[in-house]
Amino acid sequence: MDAKRRRYFQLEDAQGKKLATGVLYNEGNVQVLWRADIGWTAEQYSSLTPLVDLMPGIAVLRLQDAES
Repeated sequence: MDAKRRRYFQLEDAQGKKLATGVLYNEGNVQVLWRADIGWTAEQYSSLTPLVDLMPGIAVLRLQDAES
């Protein structure tokens, strides 16, 4: 059983276009799927901050309910 707590998220621009999607873990780690321009690249970060700095145009952080 995988007991890691996680929260799914989506980053969007001001028009509602999805820029990235990913998972926030309770420990603060972030796995993100982004860079649609090169085929949705998966990366891992220690927080969302570096991603927000790297990706211009983010207007919305949409947190999704955790899956049961």
